[in-house]
Amino acid sequence: MPDPLMIVVGGVPGAGKSTLLARIADDVPRSVVLDPDRYRRAIARRLPSWAPYGTYRWAGHTLHAVMTVARVVRGPRSTAPLLVHDTATRGRRRLALGLLARLRGWDPVLVAVDVSLADALDGQLDRCRVVRPHEFVRHWERWTAQRSVFAAAGGGPLGPWSHVYLLARPDALRRVRELARQRLVVLAEMPETGLETGFGGSRDVARPCAA
Repeated sequence: MPDPLMIVVGGVPGAGKSTLLARIADDVPRSVVLDPDRYRRAIARRLPSWAPYGTYRWAGHTLHAVMTVARVVRGPRSTAPLLVHDTATRGRRRLALGLLARLRGWDPVLVAVDVSLADALDGQLDRCRVVRPHEFVRHWERWTAQRSVFAAAGGGPLGPWSHVYLLARPDALRRVRELARQRLVVLAEMPETGLETGFGGSRDVARPCAA
């Protein structure tokens, strides 16, 4: 029986990760989505409307990191795919996340959203949340330094990632949607084993949180 998928959607700020994950949450209702925007909205509701996003951005991302590690360590509780928002530009952190997921019973896949510098900056303006210039420069430098790594990596059963994809926005959306749907179909069609199938009801599945 294949392990449930954990799909990490990576890319620089403004690449469109949250938009992609929101689409998947709608298109694949059984998916579980972890996105820092969920915590940003929760924090923003408790602060004055004039409070700049930059003053509490760290809190949202810290909560997201803690909840992501907790969910991965807990391991699969159903066949629902787990989708995680992460820049994936920090090599050691990326390696640790993939290995931890595999150790805990997930099938880890990395989908890196490839965009130009101009598109990334426009994406931040479109969402009305702009990363501080010096922080974005660090993200972009790490991304450009590792882009060739993503392009050359294929993944495999013995490494941290079963598959690695470097794709433009529309292709990344299609690939993530296909992966999530196909795995649920495969699990649903397997013979009855006493375990939850892909389309059975489960009270333990967390609701997707669109970002």
